Amino acid sequence: MWQRGRMLTVAVTELESVLDRVAVCLRPSDWDGPAATAARTGVRTLLAGFDDAVSTLRRLGAVAVDAGDERAALERWGAPDDVVCTELDARVAAAFTTSGHGGDAAGVDAASAAAGVDAASVLDAVHRPRLLADREALRRVERDLAAEVERSFLGGLTTDADAGLAETRARLAALDSTIAVLAQPGRRLVQYDQGPRRTTVAVAVGPIDGADRVAVFVPGAGTTVDGDLAARDEETARIVADAGRRTDQVVAGITWLGYEAPAWNGELVDPARSVAGLGPARAGAEALAHALRAVDMPRHLTDDAPRVAVVAHSYGTVLAAEALRDGGSADAVVLMGSPGWNDPPPDAPAPFVLEAPTDPVADLGRFGTDPSELPGATVLAADGAMGHSAYLDAGSVSASNVAAVVAGTEVVPGSRSIDVADVLRLLLRLR
Repeated sequence: MWQRGRMLTVAVTELESVLDRVAVCLRPSDWDGPAATAARTGVRTLLAGFDDAVSTLRRLGAVAVDAGDERAALERWGAPDDVVCTELDARVAAAFTTSGHGGDAAGVDAASAAAGVDAASVLDAVHRPRLLADREALRRVERDLAAEVERSFLGGLTTDADAGLAETRARLAALDSTIAVLAQPGRRLVQYDQGPRRTTVAVAVGPIDGADRVAVFVPGAGTTVDGDLAARDEETARIVADAGRRTDQVVAGITWLGYEAPAWNGELVDPARSVAGLGPARAGAEALAHALRAVDMPRHLTDDAPRVAVVAHSYGTVLAAEALRDGGSADAVVLMGSPGWNDPPPDAPAPFVLEAPTDPVADLGRFGTDPSELPGATVLAADGAMGHSAYLDAGSVSASNVAAVVAGTEVVPGSRSIDVADVLRLLLRLR
């Protein structure tokens, strides 16, 4: 599609050349009289038609180029299925039709004609109906399992119905939470999946397809869609708004709950799912890498790509390192309360590090070097953040610093502090 757009652009250039050559006929000369007047009138009419044709072709070319970009972006999110491709095709067809009739005279320029053709809107248009259909199906499953538990001896303890009912209700709660967040202005559902054990989603805040700067927020262990999406989305929106006030560029964000974060329950003893291991991070790395590649794509193959900042917390920093090693890209990385920066690729940016003085997780070094000890790392002031989970609290210096990194403006530096956890880790190394 992008190549077709380029062909239309070439056609526009050629038509404009013809237009210039025809316009020569209108230049003053020694030819006058009724024949000359009639000729010039005819040429003016022809030129008006040519001008409309050039304008229409220019708009059609812009739609085609944009559509090619969005198809490429969709492929970076993951191989688009038939429903996604059909939705994109329908939007491109509608944009072509709009752009080809009325044009600028009707108040429709190339940008507005193609406004509905962007990857985030296409994904949202596909994922929302899927979510609603899954919700209806889960409601039916819930009714059936509840009836089975009611009929069963000891309330379903002798069958799997009680466990199935609990999982079904948790997934329903996740969908209801997602629906509530999507009801807020400017939200789009760019990732949705019913994972083996939990629902995973990613919600965009603002125009990520046209943004100059995009922040991708990656949460840590214990995060669930039903329990945390609303709060994490609120944090994302607040940081994006703060960053937007610091720059004249367009800023957007993604609340990325696109992996099954390790839980603080029986999963602790399962190596594939435990927060103490790399299993959940490696399982989610591909999806995060896809998301980072999709938002980091240059437009029209010539324009600069947006500046992408990964803002990761706790176990999310472990996942971020895996995703960068798995082909994801970022221009800035903010690590909050990181239990270790696990061997990222050589071209990964030197991290900005936030470590609250009372955060025990930030000094574990469980998954690699304490990022505050890395050469080139920038330690940021974390005033106002207490414990492990308050880095993005409203009004805190740490949250302000995150917004500054996202906006690319001046940050408030902090100092590398030595606390009890650092001393204990040093003693363990000396053993």
